[in-house]
Amino acid sequence: MSEDFLSRHLKGRPVLQKIKTQTRRWKKKVRGAVFVEYLLLLTIIGIGAIAGLTTLRSALINELMDLANAINAINS
Repeated sequence: MSEDFLSRHLKGRPVLQKIKTQTRRWKKKVRGAVFVEYLLLLTIIGIGAIAGLTTLRSALINELMDLANAINAINS
């Protein structure tokens, strides 16, 4: 509905056509900026997940080594 309204009133008015064109470009840039924000957010979450899993792996290995040492002490 707004496209029809704009199209009717912008015919023959180059300044208003330019404003309409600039508005379209700005909307495309905003969409691109939102994409970049989501990309950065996912990158930060990915790095955090990798760091967290690495820490979990180290803690699990330490606990299993303690368990292995305890079982070895019982057998000795």
